[in-house]
Amino acid sequence: MYQDTNPYAVSSDLFAVDAALSERLAFLRKVYLHVFGAILFLIGLEFLYFTTPLADSIMLLFGPRTWWIALVGFMAVTWFAQRLAYSGASQTSQYLGLGMFTVAESVFVVPAIWLASKIDPNLIGQAAFLTLLITGGLTLFVVLSKADFSFLRNFLFAGGMAILGVGILSMFGLFGGFQIGTFISGAVVALMCGFILYETSLIMHHLPTTAHVAGAMMIFGSIAQLFRHILFLLMRFSDD
Repeated sequence: MYQDTNPYAVSSDLFAVDAALSERLAFLRKVYLHVFGAILFLIGLEFLYFTTPLADSIMLLFGPRTWWIALVGFMAVTWFAQRLAYSGASQTSQYLGLGMFTVAESVFVVPAIWLASKIDPNLIGQAAFLTLLITGGLTLFVVLSKADFSFLRNFLFAGGMAILGVGILSMFGLFGGFQIGTFISGAVVALMCGFILYETSLIMHHLPTTAHVAGAMMIFGSIAQLFRHILFLLMRFSDD
């Protein structure tokens, strides 16, 4: 996440929002080329997982008694990867952070793909298409309008905490008979759309045109979670 003390904010930096439209678009092309690279890496990892016994082994991490281990591990790797990618350090460190984060995201995507492959493998492609369509539309809106969505920060934080709270309470059966899974996935999709608006705006207003790796990591995390929960929604609708 962006912090008020921006390690990239030095006097020689030209922030994307202050650059000419051509430079702004060039910077975003670099960001999304790295996002695309991370997506290809994730696809390669998923192919590896599902063509070997690794997918079944990963699924064991998401059992009723072990899911918290996967969650804590994901949070720890994410924190460390963000420190590397956002540190303003060498390009090698930033790429290492992006790579670590992609591996962590790939593990968390496994349950959705594993379930979809049992229900209807075509849903995976449909979810990917919808994810790219939504991401592209939201990104274009921010780029062309130059709107600043930094005001969303507190709303997104509150929304994330609310979704987490509902998810924890549902584990104790406090929402019996209610399709809480569908509600949570729908809420996360809406939340990730908000994050894509917020993060794209953040990239343009608070990162210079040289910080494309850090920008890619911001957007990639939201895209991965958006895909994951769109896929969950498609699976639930296909069951109805």
